[in-house]
Amino acid sequence: MDLSKMKIAIFTRSMNYSLYKISNNTLTLPFKHYRLTYTTAQGYLDKILEYDIDYAINIDEDAFVVDNLAILDLLEYCIKEEIVNCGIRDGGVLQIRYGNPLVTNPFFNIFNVKKIKENYSKSQVDDCLKKDIDYDNLLPNNLPYKYEISNNYEPFYPFFLWLNINHKVLYLEGKQHNDNYSTILYNHKGEQMLFHSWFSREYGVDQFHTNRINDLYRSCTNVVIHFSILEKAKIESEKLINQVLIPVVLPIRRIVKKMIK
Repeated sequence: MDLSKMKIAIFTRSMNYSLYKISNNTLTLPFKHYRLTYTTAQGYLDKILEYDIDYAINIDEDAFVVDNLAILDLLEYCIKEEIVNCGIRDGGVLQIRYGNPLVTNPFFNIFNVKKIKENYSKSQVDDCLKKDIDYDNLLPNNLPYKYEISNNYEPFYPFFLWLNINHKVLYLEGKQHNDNYSTILYNHKGEQMLFHSWFSREYGVDQFHTNRINDLYRSCTNVVIHFSILEKAKIESEKLINQVLIPVVLPIRRIVKKMIK
């Protein structure tokens, strides 16, 4: 498949430059990587849909790629099979997550952006949630872990419920890493693609999770990351913003958006 003829980009919602840099260091895919900062969980998804692209690979800043070719293979499969979204269920398949299994957790997704934009709107999402969702037919009956049926467990739930009900979705498999926190994510062939650490907000704050995430990164590559003086200044300024401004600004933005709508 000639991917050079398609417009494909990688996106990461990021609030920690040092974590983003080590995560980005495990990526070797031949696509432009956009770092989107200071967005809400749903605002980030809306921002992706503003780009003039065909497909988007969404990957968290605390996810480390172990096999870039496995991701590329999955991308080609999604294109060939006309899959609009792929990702892991947010409940029922991981011990650490017990949300709605119909929703795909956005630590990793491949989106057919062009297809989604054909009929995506807030009114479409609202109309979808007003109807009864046929979970009996939409969910498998053998999920190994507990889960909770909810429409608003996370801010991104309405979008993914609408998306996964109305479009072709591929649910990926995953299992718990031996560090007892991280998730190992597999592609459609059962090949390991990446490790997702979770607890990204604790990176650089909590020593245990910082050390654990660094160990996870080192298990994917032996390349040591060095930061320039400008990058170190960027890291410190972002720490200040995250500690002081974000707790105030984001709630205000949510209120204003609701008032506008």
